Amino acid sequence: MSLDTQNYRIEKDPMGEVMIPKDKLWGPQTQRAINNFKISNYKFHPEVIKALLIIKKSAAIANNELNLLDSNKSNAIVNAVDEILNNFEKYQDNFILDIFQTGSGTSTNMNVNEVISNLASVMLNKEMGSKFVHPNDDVNKGQSSNDVIPTAIRIAAYKMLVSLINDINYLINSIKNKEEEFKDVVKIGRTHLMDATPITFAQEFSGYRRQLELAIDRIKGFFNRLAELPIGGTAVGTGINTHIDFPSKVINRINEFMAKFIPFEIYPKFKETSNHFESQASIDTFIEVMDILKILALSLIKITNDIRFMGSGPVGGFGELFLPELQPGSSIMPGKVNPVIPEATGMACSYIIGLSYALTFSNQYSNFELSTTFPLVAFSLTESISILSNLLKLIKEKLIDGLKINFEKINSIVNYNPSIVTPLAKIVGYDKAYEIVKEALKNKLSIKEYVVLHNILSLEEADKILDPLKLTKPG
Repeated sequence: MSLDTQNYRIEKDPMGEVMIPKDKLWGPQTQRAINNFKISNYKFHPEVIKALLIIKKSAAIANNELNLLDSNKSNAIVNAVDEILNNFEKYQDNFILDIFQTGSGTSTNMNVNEVISNLASVMLNKEMGSKFVHPNDDVNKGQSSNDVIPTAIRIAAYKMLVSLINDINYLINSIKNKEEEFKDVVKIGRTHLMDATPITFAQEFSGYRRQLELAIDRIKGFFNRLAELPIGGTAVGTGINTHIDFPSKVINRINEFMAKFIPFEIYPKFKETSNHFESQASIDTFIEVMDILKILALSLIKITNDIRFMGSGPVGGFGELFLPELQPGSSIMPGKVNPVIPEATGMACSYIIGLSYALTFSNQYSNFELSTTFPLVAFSLTESISILSNLLKLIKEKLIDGLKINFEKINSIVNYNPSIVTPLAKIVGYDKAYEIVKEALKNKLSIKEYVVLHNILSLEEADKILDPLKLTKPG
């Protein structure tokens, strides 16, 4: 093997020697994975890597408490992890493996093990690659990729979902403000994209708010299941090669470290899974959370698409709302402005829905005692949560906050809305009301103008019975 000694070093593993860039902390197994999996540009989300680091730190402390790892090595592992977590941007380019790799995520687990091993060894004044702190025997003690990776995914997803709830509330508060601002402003309702009885803007926006509130309810209802960690199950769920007290000690430390990010006085703490075989061999829980994220994506499509339609125009569309003008909409038509935020939302949410279906389809690779889809699970969840978090802030700041009502268009539409005849049907009957609508439209009269002109109602009666605001309430 020819070696560029200026830029590379040689490290060994049971399969032989491997050349590794001198400026990187990873070892042979990571380098083999880099060489083997040149598939995409998708990587594990930083939150998953951070969760893996916290697991390794927790395991080192637990193993020391159980007299399975000496204090010198345990402290070195803890110090190495703290160094990486406290300076993550500095070390982030040591975690570059493709998401499409071995289905257990073993390559990424070993990537983290090797980086910690080398950094910890150097901290103890040993050579890079010496394995004085061994990636398998020390850093990975009591663990397997098969329980570590799904544990890391759960920790990362949990933390990100807590943040997502905050982002959903951020948009909810903006919609509440619009409900107050648009209170008692009447518009026409629409069913089948056709004119229906009047509603207020506040009523319409309250529906959007409730969709988001239900999204939070769904996420919160899921936390108990997501909080079950498979750590301690090792290879197949039996816990071979680990101490019986190892999982509880590790999870106690994880809760201690994650309390900085998750308010456990509100949300359930992490706990050992009630069944290691289920949590390592299936991805049912992850599919469930992806379905929750898919529903949120569908809600955002519904909300922004409605606003896109209400803002269409300025002449030939619905024209009920003025959307914020963010950028020119055409390279050829001067003055054209497009609903860019709803359109971007539609594309991003369609992508999330695609990830949900990809994860569902991949469930066929959950065979016997291991689901070999964990890297895709990690990518689908973290990618979806990240996109949704960004969208929620974007929709709030660049769409909802800047909405204005086109009162001129609203008033003209409401007054000539044929569905305003609905309460009159209680007085003259359905058939007569139907006839009034047709005649009013044919003669280009509002319903109120028609019934007064033809002495069906007095002006006073028409004002009372056909008051658009009253029509937005029960009765």
